Amino acid sequence: MLCHERIDARLSDAEMLVMSGADVGDPHAFLRGLWAQVYDHAPMHLRSSVLRRLHALSRRLGVNYVHGEPDAAD
Repeated sequence: MLCHERIDARLSDAEMLVMSGADVGDPHAFLRGLWAQVYDHAPMHLRSSVLRRLHALSRRLGVNYVHGEPDAAD
């Protein structure tokens, strides 16, 4: 399990990349990687805040990403 500090650091890095307009490649793959790295390893009591941040990133990237579903063609 990841501690709060590591979760916050990873999500903050991802948010800064997206907000700065950096090329993150395929947004679905980027989000899928974040879910696997962060949400799947977060303690249960932190998952709701992680979920909100991941959904905010999804909206910022302009994709409707749902964890566990196959990528839909945009």
